[in-house]
Amino acid sequence: MQVITNESYINRRKKIGELAPFAGLVLLGASAVLIVVKPEWLWVTMAVVWVGFIVSLTGSYLGERFVGPNAHWKRVPDALKGLNRDHWLLMYQLASPFVLVEPGGLTVISVKPQGGQVTYEEGRWRHRQKLGFLRRFAGQESIGHPDRFANAEADVVRDQLAKLLPEGTEIPVRAVILFTQAEIELDVDVDSVPVPTVRVTTLKRWLRKNPLRPRLSEETKALLAKALLLDGEAEAE
Repeated sequence: MQVITNESYINRRKKIGELAPFAGLVLLGASAVLIVVKPEWLWVTMAVVWVGFIVSLTGSYLGERFVGPNAHWKRVPDALKGLNRDHWLLMYQLASPFVLVEPGGLTVISVKPQGGQVTYEEGRWRHRQKLGFLRRFAGQESIGHPDRFANAEADVVRDQLAKLLPEGTEIPVRAVILFTQAEIELDVDVDSVPVPTVRVTTLKRWLRKNPLRPRLSEETKALLAKALLLDGEAEAE
């Protein structure tokens, strides 16, 4: 597999994810000092509290995605390592952060960072996790409707391709939901879930069992490679 990464995009958000939590703590600490030293500056203190809170949430949000061993830009390539050179992983290059270019089309990988237990039954998603309320308060997104979000990501990429390719060029685009936490417990019926839902350890197996068919023609592949700049610098995985 070959990987093309928007490294500047990742590095900027990684730095913010590393620094923002500390900046938030400094601001919250400053507000505690202000309330004692300058009690008449109540509005200033409240403004500092809110800014500190927002900065902390921003740091938590970006930290979960860009910092540490569970950073999405690390986990997704790990899940795909071993695919042959006919596969290209585009990270933060298109409208969706992770797009796998396959011989038969594109797979949009919609990443979900939640741990704990995730179930899908009778059209409803449920997420249970220890200290789940505190995690969400600290910035972790709720489970929501990952199938709708994944399909929306695929639609955006589909629209983007339509603008990049000559009119009438047909490229299949599908979505898959990937939970990246190692301890995730998925209770999902593959026959009823609207969008395929997998773990890091099963993504590659799912792709090999469900390849996009038929393969794109050589002419279409050339158009796609030109539109997505697949002839640029890439890392082999």
